[in-house]
Amino acid sequence: MTFAEQLQMYMTKLGISGRELAREAGISESTLSRYRSGERMPSSDEKKLRSFSEAMIRAAAVEELSLSADEIYNTFYDILGTGIEVSYETYLTNLHQLMEIMGIRSKELARELSFDPSYISRIMSGKRKPSELKAFNLQVVTLVSKKAKERGQEETLSILLRIPLDDLKNEKKCTDVLLDWLNTNTEKVALHPIRRLLREVEEIDLVDFFKSVNMDRVNQLVRPEVSVPKRQVAVGLSAILEIQVEFFRLSVLNRSNDPVFFYTDISVEEMAERAEFVKQYILGLSALLHRGLKIRIIQNVHRPLKDMLFILELHLPLYLTGQVEAYWLPKSHGELFTHQLWLSGGLALFGEAVTGHTDEGIHILTNHAKELQYARKRAERLMEQAQPLLQIYQPGEYDRVIADFAELLGQGNRSQSYSYLPAAFLKPEEIDLYMKKAGMPEEERELIIKRAVRRWNVMKKNSGNHHIRLFVPDLSREEFQKNPVVLSLADLGADLAVEYDYEEYRHHLSVIRKVVEGYKNVELVFSSGHLLRYVNLYLIHGKAVILTKSRSPLSCIVIRHPSLLRAFEEMMKGFYMDAKKGATNEKNDHI
Repeated sequence: MTFAEQLQMYMTKLGISGRELAREAGISESTLSRYRSGERMPSSDEKKLRSFSEAMIRAAAVEELSLSADEIYNTFYDILGTGIEVSYETYLTNLHQLMEIMGIRSKELARELSFDPSYISRIMSGKRKPSELKAFNLQVVTLVSKKAKERGQEETLSILLRIPLDDLKNEKKCTDVLLDWLNTNTEKVALHPIRRLLREVEEIDLVDFFKSVNMDRVNQLVRPEVSVPKRQVAVGLSAILEIQVEFFRLSVLNRSNDPVFFYTDISVEEMAERAEFVKQYILGLSALLHRGLKIRIIQNVHRPLKDMLFILELHLPLYLTGQVEAYWLPKSHGELFTHQLWLSGGLALFGEAVTGHTDEGIHILTNHAKELQYARKRAERLMEQAQPLLQIYQPGEYDRVIADFAELLGQGNRSQSYSYLPAAFLKPEEIDLYMKKAGMPEEERELIIKRAVRRWNVMKKNSGNHHIRLFVPDLSREEFQKNPVVLSLADLGADLAVEYDYEEYRHHLSVIRKVVEGYKNVELVFSSGHLLRYVNLYLIHGKAVILTKSRSPLSCIVIRHPSLLRAFEEMMKGFYMDAKKGATNEKNDHI
């Protein structure tokens, strides 16, 4: 029995009104209401809990009491002796969010805490509660504190907990704040959801991604059958899943090299509930990529931000292959029905359902000529209205990147966050020395030098027109040794990262500082630690955000969607405010 259920039973048995109990216990009626609804639980502190139990006896309205304050206290303590003061559902949500933000997977948690992985899996899925929740929580927060130090994530943790970096060095204070964090509404204190998206961008490795795709299952997916029916109709979730797998299988077998088209506006909640569908969907897309086909996906972006980001994260590895094009429709779809339209060279899958009831909808897989013609026309009309959601530039497209940068950088105020310091700030001869050190051929070095000069000219041309805020990692020697910054040439279109020592890093930083001093409208914001590790972020307010990734796969992503831009701007504003609070060096005194 939960605390809320037990409390309600006692109040009924003793004839207690909410108003009277709140008065006797010295708490507000709204707080008591949250106790009764299960949204919150009182402290398990012995003195406070005993005082609350005695208040129930004083508030009792029946003549003959069937309970004592000690009995009430003992029952409540058995329920609350867990170390959490929120509902277990809220606690579990907080725990998931903490593990996700700190990048700690279930298997790692099990290994570090010496638990069986299946036991941790049941805890994280809500199927089981830890037998000693207080002890479990202490182990978890100790692990989080340890991993934050090992991985150089102290800044992330300080932003999450809203405490100064120096306080993280106090083990007891860090532990207490983490325990309190698990006992509160994390919506108020969690990192901005865009941070999660950026972390996904940083961590994507296409080699690892395709290794994780079970190629044996891909091969099974493309195994031909003796006969292919012209038309299949599916009703119900299991039948719809089967027909979708069939679409992928037959599209891979089809000899056509036409791009494959996907549109669906099924709710994210329904997708998340259909875990097997998500697995088969990624498997099917991987099979199409393996076949060498181009893919066009129109994403439904008229969703809450967290749902939109979930969809982006799901597709990001696929986008970075360069074979998948992402689009969005400016006009919102209707809220009453959901629709699906998938189209390949000689096959169409389309269906509809009342929103929230996909299991009752109908899906049709067909290669019938008239239905195929109908599906193609619908896809064409949708593409006429669609706009690019993301622009993905591959390493060989640097000249196009520079051209677009030159256009975008002159369009508005900018915030630029560096994880690796831009090489273009250095003199050409210095860049050349680093490239020689890495063994780069002379012809390639000359090309990079030309790009660096061109990039520098673009920066100078646009630096006087708008306010520019540069976020730069200002690391101590100890921080640098833990997580060294490299000289990356990703911003110049070269897949090269040169290790340099702490003195070389400080020299590069001093060059940037000196350059900035010559521009009144350029503001340098130093941060101890990284906002990111392998991604440089260029935000042109109200216009676009440009992400350049120095870690394989080397890529450049341009986002122009208004909702995403606003989210990036909010995140950068929050990061600026945090940097402002922590500013200690002379250059930051004015921030």
